[in-house]
Amino acid sequence: MSIAEPTGQKLFHEVAEHCVELLRQAGVGLSEPGHLDWDEFAELSRLVHGSFQVPATTFTPMMRRLLFAISACLQPRTIVGAGTYVGYTFAWLLRNRADARSGMPAVEAIGIDVDADANRIARANCTLLNHGDGVRFVDGDACAVLRELREPVDLLYIDIDSADDRKMGYRDVLVAALPVLRPGSLVLAHDACLPFFADAFAVYDAFVHESADLAGPWTLPVDACGLSVTAVR
Repeated sequence: MSIAEPTGQKLFHEVAEHCVELLRQAGVGLSEPGHLDWDEFAELSRLVHGSFQVPATTFTPMMRRLLFAISACLQPRTIVGAGTYVGYTFAWLLRNRADARSGMPAVEAIGIDVDADANRIARANCTLLNHGDGVRFVDGDACAVLRELREPVDLLYIDIDSADDRKMGYRDVLVAALPVLRPGSLVLAHDACLPFFADAFAVYDAFVHESADLAGPWTLPVDACGLSVTAVR
């Protein structure tokens, strides 16, 4: 896959850093954004865009940087993605473990998707990120897989898209994950700003607001899709 990085990258970096700082001010447990290494991001981008097989993506340069920044400032040990398709969006959270600048503590990452063909591509793609057996992709329904997990999760990324009810399942994914989300963990939900999914996010947001175990959500409108961030108390 060949995707040229846009001009004006410095502005994108500043926006990502600003979002991290806003979350920090809201009480989210992230390290200071000044420690972000954008050279690490640039090298990761060259690796992903030079070697990954990606049929298509709407994931923007701005969103790539935001996910990278959140992961780098959270340093999660366990990452789960619900709806990871071919692993392209997941890569910005996983980062390249072989890059000494990453300081990656992650010991396990699990990508979940109902599309077995997409998972086969994701396995090949993410092998390039040098996590070895620490990354696996599971064929199946995200809620069912999450209910079977026993290890604590530090970062949950949700981007499912059902043919029948599109993003309406976001709330169900969060409910299924709650028993394994450790205090201080984050939940990232993609497409929070798209009007087409407003009803789904109204249901999702209401659940977050009403839960004593959750804080947020904070919606970051960094592009047309946007990202919702929820913290676990």
